[in-house]
Amino acid sequence: MILTYQQIRNSLGSMILNFSEESVRENGYDLRVCGDKYWRILGGASLPEKKSEVEEFPFEEYADLEPGNTYLLESCEEVNMPNDVMGIMTLRSTMARNGFLAPPTVIDAGYKGKIIIALSTLRGGRIRRGFRVVHLIFAKLQEPTLKVYEGSYQGGKLI
Repeated sequence: MILTYQQIRNSLGSMILNFSEESVRENGYDLRVCGDKYWRILGGASLPEKKSEVEEFPFEEYADLEPGNTYLLESCEEVNMPNDVMGIMTLRSTMARNGFLAPPTVIDAGYKGKIIIALSTLRGGRIRRGFRVVHLIFAKLQEPTLKVYEGSYQGGKLI
């Protein structure tokens, strides 16, 4: 079952921290980008042994994104996913219509922390701090899972 506007609104402060009430949508929540820095993926990965190199930039008023690159940006919000709720993160249509791309991403039951958003641009662009970039859809599991997320990205780890 996908959580509704009122169910998400009722979870503000517990499942979603550092929230904006304007980000609660009909059937999801729009995550905003914040943080004091953002990163460009330089490549060089040889998975699983070696992860990509990244270049760090200060995130002042805008994140300037060059064409043909993938960037990592931090959400303003933190999530505290219960053991009976998971999330699916997709790009907002406003972003897609302006030449941005983001892979669909699963937020597992039990994940806690900020979300690192991978964002690519074909033609380049700028994103203002606090802008709503991705849409997070919450789905209630049929029963609480006995295995919750305990992976290496817990808490919003970059790479």
